[in-house]
Amino acid sequence: MDDEVSTDICNVHMDKIKKGSWLDDLIHVFNELGGRGRYNEVYPLAKARRMSRHASWTSHAEASIRRTVEDHAASSLNFKKKNPSSRIAVFRSVEGHGKGIWELLQEYRSTPASESADEKLPKPVKLKYHQGIEGIFEEKTYWRRSRDPRLVQARKKKDNFTCQTCSYRKRGEGNKYIIDVHHVMPLGNLTRETVTTLDDLVCLCPNCHRIAHSRKDRPLSVEEIKNLL
Repeated sequence: MDDEVSTDICNVHMDKIKKGSWLDDLIHVFNELGGRGRYNEVYPLAKARRMSRHASWTSHAEASIRRTVEDHAASSLNFKKKNPSSRIAVFRSVEGHGKGIWELLQEYRSTPASESADEKLPKPVKLKYHQGIEGIFEEKTYWRRSRDPRLVQARKKKDNFTCQTCSYRKRGEGNKYIIDVHHVMPLGNLTRETVTTLDDLVCLCPNCHRIAHSRKDRPLSVEEIKNLL
């Protein structure tokens, strides 16, 4: 496990750390996480590291991890209570204490031996969630405001089934055009029924329709969408 992360950590700093200690393990674990992580990400890696060499892992292990981190974070009370001669600052709180996000100080971060300081390669992202259960039947009750399908069809014909921002025009399955009709003023913003005219509608392809609704308070206009493309 010691060879997992190539330790280009400054030896001057690591010489102060007892090999095999909680602090030594956590420096390696945080480096596996890219130098930053939450406790729930640290626990399983720390357990795997210690178990691989048959080191102890008890019901108090997670508390030991938290105490070790805070004992070696200059901003924590634990650190400030220690004798100045025995203080070793290794971690820092990223968003303030209580947020649970910690990172290594730069001098304890490792750099793969094959990389120079000027040409570090991006590390592949490790996906922590690989599968989930879907397809469960759920009963939902909701209200939706009615649309006039004749008006929608009339707008499609008026715009020749063409997106008015990117000019997308294509037929899909069943020889039907892949085109949406967008309400310039969303029906969801209404408090009562209203009279809609053709001028209140515009044809957009599914992508541009999604872009139009990317702004929460009101949809993007046709011109605003064009400026984004």
